[in-house]
Amino acid sequence: MDLFSIFTVWLTLFSIAFTFLPLVLVKDWARRGTADGFSSVGLVMPMLMMSCWFLHGYITGDKVNLYLNLVNLVIYLLYIGAFAYYQPKRQYLFGQLLTLVITLYCVFTYVNSFPEQEKGDKMAVVAAGTQLVGMIGGIYDCARAIKLGHTEYIPASIQYGIFVLVLQWTYFAYAIGNYYMMFANIAGLSLNIFTISLYFFIPPLTWKVPLIGTGPQEKKKA
Repeated sequence: MDLFSIFTVWLTLFSIAFTFLPLVLVKDWARRGTADGFSSVGLVMPMLMMSCWFLHGYITGDKVNLYLNLVNLVIYLLYIGAFAYYQPKRQYLFGQLLTLVITLYCVFTYVNSFPEQEKGDKMAVVAAGTQLVGMIGGIYDCARAIKLGHTEYIPASIQYGIFVLVLQWTYFAYAIGNYYMMFANIAGLSLNIFTISLYFFIPPLTWKVPLIGTGPQEKKKA
């Protein structure tokens, strides 16, 4: 096994491990007794990307994409179930899930309209596009944080994890010559860095940002 094969195995395992990082959110919801104030967009949007890369893996025989995204999809469904349990206002979540299903149906129908030999490339373009579209969740979180004047609902541990993960996927995409994936990851990395920078200017209300050390804005009463 050469070094790149070892890196591929590592990246697969690291990506699966990263999928469990949103447990930080679930723990926070349980502590608060509610998910009110948190957005489900960041949970639903990645499923669009995962579904498309899963199909790309199926079409091209890329087992890394196939099994990795299958595992991720199952785990994210569990997170969405937890969010629905703790979220008193579920109508927005249900609307997002319905939109997701309709979008996936349209995407799969579009890709299947091409000859077999073209489906892989078409799916790669679409999957990279959905990866960019998936940034809407992150952009929404940033815009919302700026509007609120704090980053209370953006867990730092998840942002740090995203940075390490996407940096590696960017290199992986470059190494295998998948430039659709590479540029999509570069865009995601840029958004991630911007999100982390918000901790310097609008820190959380009730907790201190690890490593950076800013916050909380609300001082504990003696």
